[in-house]
Amino acid sequence: MRITVFGGAGEIGGNQILLEGKETKILLDFGRSFARESLYFDEPYLSARKPEHLYSLHLLPDIEGIYPWEEIEPSISGIFISHAHLDHMDYIRYVKESIPIYVGEGTWKIITARDATGKSSKYQLAKFNEKLSDSPQRCIVPCRGFTIQPFRTGRELSVDEFKIKPVHVDHSAPAAYGFIIDGPEGRVVYTGDIRFHGYKRSFSEEFLRMAENPDVLITEGTNLVGFKPSSEEEVGRKLGDIIEKTSGLVAASFSPVDIDRMKTFFNVAKRSGRKFIISMKQAMLIDVLSDEIRQRLLDFPFTLGDENVLIYEREKEKTYKWEEKMIERYEVVDSSWVSEHQQEVLLFATYYDMLEMLTIKPEVGSVFIYSESEPWNEEGEFEFEKLENWLETLGMPLVHIHASGHASPFDLKRMIETLSPRKIIMVHSERPEIFKKFANVENMICPQQGVPIEL
Repeated sequence: MRITVFGGAGEIGGNQILLEGKETKILLDFGRSFARESLYFDEPYLSARKPEHLYSLHLLPDIEGIYPWEEIEPSISGIFISHAHLDHMDYIRYVKESIPIYVGEGTWKIITARDATGKSSKYQLAKFNEKLSDSPQRCIVPCRGFTIQPFRTGRELSVDEFKIKPVHVDHSAPAAYGFIIDGPEGRVVYTGDIRFHGYKRSFSEEFLRMAENPDVLITEGTNLVGFKPSSEEEVGRKLGDIIEKTSGLVAASFSPVDIDRMKTFFNVAKRSGRKFIISMKQAMLIDVLSDEIRQRLLDFPFTLGDENVLIYEREKEKTYKWEEKMIERYEVVDSSWVSEHQQEVLLFATYYDMLEMLTIKPEVGSVFIYSESEPWNEEGEFEFEKLENWLETLGMPLVHIHASGHASPFDLKRMIETLSPRKIIMVHSERPEIFKKFANVENMICPQQGVPIEL
């Protein structure tokens, strides 16, 4: 058995992990490395126009036969996607459509909703056709011929010599999975992105119970530097305290696909007597996941139409068809309405909504809550500095309240002690050597990009 880490070695994100058995090869995630792309590109001014550019820069790995410009058959039997974050799945759009993509049902809905409401491109995975239905979610249709193999937790999948069991884990994106892979040469366990301090920490504990006795554990190691202990419950308590002291507008920025964070902000807003105002794209995400919410496959406190939830309509010159469909179906508000009801709402707003904030004119006593990770690169630091400039102009203090989507060093250590794998490969980490010494694990391998590991 052999494992090659093409992406995620010594970096956070961009996971691309090739697992080779005696006769079968599969990919575990096929994500975009924002850090390595930023070495060459500066979007929107300079970006790759076609996948061959990414391949030439070794951002797309050299795996035989997987790209459309290659005439030979693919050397892999499938790609397994752990969750919907771009750094784990975004490059699947560039592979041959004949390669099976194994992905959670909820994960695929999130991916297609994001693509259908994003920039138009020949590499889009889904588009929006407003003529199909009155329901926005029914208007999202795949626009490529990929062989999608959807799964749910615990359902065993067979790919030639491998038996793969996806098991849900707790992460800052819904429908996140780890994989338990059994083959003739042993058991490989891949955590994907995992944590043990979110609302669904029981998912991660269940994953550990099912992943017993691995020969190889491929684990993330994001939080080895700068980890700040917190939990979703603690985020809720701190948020409630801030809102109680705030006499004006409360605006908040967090990842738009972080369902747990959205749940936290909704619950606190409701208890505080404030309406929760979400973005149009967040509303589309909730609409797409409404069946899972109603069937209680996804633990979420509201669907669209809830009296405590409003949808924000940005001021813009062009309204897209999907936005028109949402406006027809649900109640929306604009900057004028928010300006008149500042003390009654909690508004989702990011750096890219600052012109809207300028129109809203936050009252004295307003506050901005930043519920995301701190900037991790120079580009992010520039953007954060600009956000601070905006908030200074608006007279809004910035309060940082956040809980990570990744496991603490202590939980990673406990996980390894529980599973007791023969070999450990740490990915999604900038400094894996820290953990090797911290946990005193001599059997841990710090992979190098593109260098095969014989097992």
